[in-house]
Amino acid sequence: MKNLYKIMLTMLFGTSILYAGNGLSQPHLVSTIPSLNSDNVPPNTTLSFTFDSNIVEKSIKPHTITLKQKEPRKNKIKGNISIVNKNTLVFSPQQQLDKGMYKVKVKPLKLKDENVPSIEPKTKWQKFIAWLCSLVYDDINDCPLCQYVCDIQKHTKTKVIKYKFEVKDDASKVTSISTSQTLIELSEHNSTQLTVTATYDDNKSEDITQKATYTSSDSSVADIDKGLVNTFKEGSTTLEVSYSGKSIDIIVEVYELIEGHLLPHEPENPDATLLGVDKNDNGVRDEVERWIYKDMPTYHHPEIERVVAMTEARAYQMVLIDPTNKDDKVYKAIRKASNCWSYYSDVRSLPFDEAIEKFSNRLLDKQFNTRARLRTFMDYENIISTKLTLTPLTPLQLLNTNYCDQNIDILP
Repeated sequence: MKNLYKIMLTMLFGTSILYAGNGLSQPHLVSTIPSLNSDNVPPNTTLSFTFDSNIVEKSIKPHTITLKQKEPRKNKIKGNISIVNKNTLVFSPQQQLDKGMYKVKVKPLKLKDENVPSIEPKTKWQKFIAWLCSLVYDDINDCPLCQYVCDIQKHTKTKVIKYKFEVKDDASKVTSISTSQTLIELSEHNSTQLTVTATYDDNKSEDITQKATYTSSDSSVADIDKGLVNTFKEGSTTLEVSYSGKSIDIIVEVYELIEGHLLPHEPENPDATLLGVDKNDNGVRDEVERWIYKDMPTYHHPEIERVVAMTEARAYQMVLIDPTNKDDKVYKAIRKASNCWSYYSDVRSLPFDEAIEKFSNRLLDKQFNTRARLRTFMDYENIISTKLTLTPLTPLQLLNTNYCDQNIDILP
């Protein structure tokens, strides 16, 4: 019986040394994926190390995690390191793992220590700094200078983690990944949820939204975490989704929202061509549209006047597209825009303060702002000069509410 106890104690002691040497039994480490000596790890595995405290992001370096294939050939595996849920360190290989034995090593990193002792200055210098901090901070523990001088450690440092695992070749391999959207258009301070799907060589598919790795080319515009896209400010960014050596890009356009209207981005060179830039393809040049919603002076009913201005801007843009007035389309559009103004004036009983004239003149200046555009407008006017007999709307015509591109009767 004593011999049996000796054998059990020896095995227990050996196991404890093994785990201690691998760093797997250290404090704060909750779990690892894959586990020690796993022999059924799939080729598309993602390594993760979960702790009971939040990870200090600045302590993570490009080589904090190293993964090497030991057998049948030596090979260093490239991958992306990220932090998930603040307390889990993740390593996503850039390619599927080949069959063989692998060794992983995690260098020491810092965890946030929630049980930091109060600062107790000891030297005269530390006491002097503590006194200075007390003049500014109610609690000197919050003073960065005192934290530094008094050498209080607010972080816990982990031990090295290293162990081996085996990948078998009998698991399915990822052939492609796809997302529910590849182009996202949202307003500022908005969000949407993506779904990411992996397709395997056996034609099976899997929802990998929670497993994939995400990056943003400009996180000040929009970022993504576990498929949830959050937007912050106007601009463009590219989101990259990666999993098991496969990746896909998602374009995110974030727009400024005014009165329910998504404004196009400011064009880089709006006057490079006669027609200019109309990214949202709504018939109004982008810089003119932005001016109408952001900078155009309004007089009586701002929301209605912006709708009326957009109607007129579309008609003016048609002049640049077809100054010859083919099939009378341009003239009819300008006539409709003029009737939109008249309808607005009559229905809302606007005073005779020349607001409409001022309004139209400013829009004309903005629309035909280059020599080429102004010359084109003048050529158009010469062609239709005999038709410019605009008359007020009759009471019967006022029953028609379709003069404007949007029903202004429902607007304030």
